[in-house]
Amino acid sequence: MADDTVEVLEVHSQNDGYDSFTKLLARRKLPDTNDVKQPGHAYIGDNYLTCDEIHPDSVINCFNHQLRILGVDSYTQNYYQVKYGRVFPLGGHNAQAPRESKANPCPPHTALMGGERDSLGYIKRLVPQRPKVDEFKALDNDKKILRLTARFNTKVPEDVDRRFIISFYLSDDTIAIYEPL
Repeated sequence: MADDTVEVLEVHSQNDGYDSFTKLLARRKLPDTNDVKQPGHAYIGDNYLTCDEIHPDSVINCFNHQLRILGVDSYTQNYYQVKYGRVFPLGGHNAQAPRESKANPCPPHTALMGGERDSLGYIKRLVPQRPKVDEFKALDNDKKILRLTARFNTKVPEDVDRRFIISFYLSDDTIAIYEPL
């Protein structure tokens, strides 16, 4: 108000899709016309926006950006009411509520390479870390293996006599299934 300069700031919310430029217009005098002052042409004039030209229902032309005043702070409201008798609505920036976050579902493990914990490491980090091993369990159950024999529950003649050995390793909870020849 002291030197009739204007500064226009844009207010952005998080992830609104716009670049976060801090200023739409840096602090300067705002001309009434948008004509370009070029060398060799006649001087356009000294018509700049002043604070007494701003009304609650007016639109401000800021270099072909039509700006409407939605609200002012309490100091500006008191100033205009005392000096010019104009009542501006009291307002502020209403920040948008943040979006509800959704958990990304983990795809099923394909069992082609590595364990399930290895596959989950690729989802949680760009460069996955090695899965942490329960060292106490590995030391306490080292070389402890549960072996079970199994066969197919079928009536197919080719598979009736097939036998399998299922080995469950207690140190890292992995399973190995093989068929002895």
